[in-house]
Amino acid sequence: MDHSGAYSARGFATYHIKVLMHSSSLEKALFIPFTTNRYRIFVNGRMVAEHGGVNSQYVDSTDWNPPRIVILPEQQVLDIVYQNANFDDVAGGILSAPRIGSFENLKKERDRASIFEAFLFGVLLITGLLYLSFYINKKDDRSSLYFGLFSIVLALRTIVYGEHLLLQVLSSLSMEMEFTLGHITLYLAIPLFLRFITLAYPMKVLNKMNLPLWIISALNVLLVLFTPHRFYIHFLVLYQVIAAVTGFTIFICLLLTTMKGNPSARTTLIGYIVLLVAGINDILYSQEIIHSFFMLHLGFTVFIMSQAALLSWNIGRAFSKSEELALELTSANSSFRRFVPEEFLRYLKKERISDMQLGDHVEMEMTVLFCDIRDFTSLSENMTPRENFMFLNSFLERIGPVIRGNQGFVDKYIGDGVMALFPGGPDCAVQAALKIEETLKLYNKHRLNSNYEPIRIGIGINTGFIMMGTIGENERMDSTVISDAVSACSRIESITKEYGLNIAISENTYSKLKMKDMLDVRNIGNIVLKGKKEPIGVYELYNGDDPVLIRKKNQLKKHFEAAVKSYERKDYEKSLSIFSKILDVFPEDETCHSFQAKIFQYLSNLAD
Repeated sequence: MDHSGAYSARGFATYHIKVLMHSSSLEKALFIPFTTNRYRIFVNGRMVAEHGGVNSQYVDSTDWNPPRIVILPEQQVLDIVYQNANFDDVAGGILSAPRIGSFENLKKERDRASIFEAFLFGVLLITGLLYLSFYINKKDDRSSLYFGLFSIVLALRTIVYGEHLLLQVLSSLSMEMEFTLGHITLYLAIPLFLRFITLAYPMKVLNKMNLPLWIISALNVLLVLFTPHRFYIHFLVLYQVIAAVTGFTIFICLLLTTMKGNPSARTTLIGYIVLLVAGINDILYSQEIIHSFFMLHLGFTVFIMSQAALLSWNIGRAFSKSEELALELTSANSSFRRFVPEEFLRYLKKERISDMQLGDHVEMEMTVLFCDIRDFTSLSENMTPRENFMFLNSFLERIGPVIRGNQGFVDKYIGDGVMALFPGGPDCAVQAALKIEETLKLYNKHRLNSNYEPIRIGIGINTGFIMMGTIGENERMDSTVISDAVSACSRIESITKEYGLNIAISENTYSKLKMKDMLDVRNIGNIVLKGKKEPIGVYELYNGDDPVLIRKKNQLKKHFEAAVKSYERKDYEKSLSIFSKILDVFPEDETCHSFQAKIFQYLSNLAD
């Protein structure tokens, strides 16, 4: 011992105390906390506890010293002698004083402490893993990575101090190894926490502190790994000062960020103040400047709660934002479906419009329907642009539901016309065409009541293989249907006016119909359509005509088709004779008039 007036922290000493016990039925006991020192404790001359042996010089010992509770003798006066030797810690004397109390109360206190530390370990570990999972799923949020690592490091630190749960679980672990782990957790926790704050609340001064702190922490970790505890413990005070400076700097930066109106910084600041006070307390307590108890685990619990509240708030805000975005996306998808038929996505095997790529296509057989307003140009001349759009929309809003109601969908609007596709087959298209005629009759009644002239339409239907896909370029693309069947259908619709037809269907469509017996049709011959070389068989569908007209067309059907065949054989005199006889009894037949005009024109050309 040093007798110069100041005692050395290293060496050995004996403490002697007499305790007068009051009478009680409770069993008395002595709680001896964990200490790095070697000691022997005597009660009334009998040694009740020992660790390592008390020597006058350093003795290397790997045995760990668990906290223990010793039963005291049932005597009124207890003469306690505590022999203590310290060669490991910078502070001498009894580091944590034993406590006397009832065995039951001391055991409960120790059990509560162990349970709390185990609970805190679990909370910190789960918090760390939760934040790491956030980072894995959202790599741009690097603050989650560092807070997760910080929480895991603090979780490990929790079980190497206090009740030393790690040593209780791993009894083969040496005290030296536990000291190493305890110090490494400190040297990792501080820079990890600083990095988390820097990323969460960027400020230049914090960013400049990161690299120097990591270097200092790394040097201390190396020191811990390659030197014994009794050596590197002397450098702890210096690092604690650096940690305190770092802590105060973080406090100032959080305070300034809060004053700028950052709501999350305010929550973090509240939790951090508690954590900072607890950290300063632990530094002062470990240096025996104050006599309290280690509070860092409590401070960090409060800080975790503040971050949990902040996380809950952020998640709630994110959910609200995601709901808003979902509604916007639903609205956008609904709007997109008005421009791109949903059936396109289904046939192209795409879940979303955003999945469509330039050049996506599929080939399949489908029935195509073209519907066009007759003499729209002359109608529109008497209307303003606004009236034109209102008229078209009024007409089209009646046609669309009919098409969809018969398993079809509108591919596109072409000026005053509609192109529709029917995956369900030609019967669906024919039924839609007849329903459109019926709808048009009701619409014309409405127009007459509003003093508008009625309108007429022409409908062409064709069946064949089509190519459905996307065309354009990367900055602008559109869905479309390309095939000879589509262009043929457009041409069939265009001849309806020329031949005085309301609905014209191709031979391809008619041959595939299952409802032929229910339809009123007549063959108007094989017609060479504009832009085509080969003629296409065309039929007039007149179920939607006035009942009187239907009856007359059916009565004269054989004569009409015979005249058409004669026309195709270029036997114009016979054809003209038959058409003339039909017109004598049925002058309303516009198709007969059309054929008659063609024959007259041809004969006139021959005469010239």
